[in-house]
Amino acid sequence: MNRPYKRWRGSVNISEMYDEIVAVTENRPLTGGHFLLSLHSPRQAQATRPGQFAMVRLLDRSDVLLRRPMSIYDTKPAKPHGRKRRGAESPEVVQLLYKVVGRGTRLMSELKPGDSVGLLAPLGHGFFEEDYLSQARTADEVLHVAGGIGIAALLLAAKQLAKAGFRQRLFFGGRTKADLVGVEEFKPLVHGMALATEDGSRGRHGFVTRPLEEYLARHRNKKFLLMVCGPWAMLEATVGLAKQCGHACLVSLENRMGCGLGVCLGCSIRVHGEGHGAYERVCTEGPVFWAEKVAWEKESVPER
Repeated sequence: MNRPYKRWRGSVNISEMYDEIVAVTENRPLTGGHFLLSLHSPRQAQATRPGQFAMVRLLDRSDVLLRRPMSIYDTKPAKPHGRKRRGAESPEVVQLLYKVVGRGTRLMSELKPGDSVGLLAPLGHGFFEEDYLSQARTADEVLHVAGGIGIAALLLAAKQLAKAGFRQRLFFGGRTKADLVGVEEFKPLVHGMALATEDGSRGRHGFVTRPLEEYLARHRNKKFLLMVCGPWAMLEATVGLAKQCGHACLVSLENRMGCGLGVCLGCSIRVHGEGHGAYERVCTEGPVFWAEKVAWEKESVPER
């Protein structure tokens, strides 16, 4: 099954996605229950843009009905067989970084090379350079802020920015040092990084927003563009710091998804607007939004 879809935002075609059955080439265990799943799918790999995601379907599992949304962590050329290839190669492999948190991801962790999964990708409006390039050009530095598995949404954007010569810095936090996966991938892309863990096992003891706050305070005369992904509380705190200091901020949001195509409306979030315009879908209008567009305050429940 190789079904191409055209995806439109307003009158502009923003991506082409495919619904394919693809082969597992690797499912590498990392620390803290994390895995790096590599899938051979040249068309999807070449169509992927930073910040987009995929919907993964486990085949022959009638007890797992819904696809699992996963940030596309990276795209890679296929490993050569025999003679080494020369020159730049087009990506053929889609990589998904995930953590085992429930039945679906536990079953994913059991996938072996040669197994097949259903993959609907690439999806969503990610870190698209036409949205942020003007802000990046006027910024002294781009700050990537990640919490836990939120790191998966930021690597492709960091690679694109590094290739264009932008100065970058990473702020990455987790519960323990085992949650700080992917740090090595960022090292050649950034000019510095600050790590934090809630138990103090690596980096600063506490939340990652603390070293971020200190860095912003030390550089009040500089202009930054923030790219952020992580738990809601971390997002809200980071957005508050960016707003307080007057810095532009893009956030990649996570939400429960049924279809990933904008049909079920299950991933809708509140944004600033009226009527139907007060809600947008994470899977289509997002997952990446300008921070000021999102309604961060919690909805109040009227007293009876």
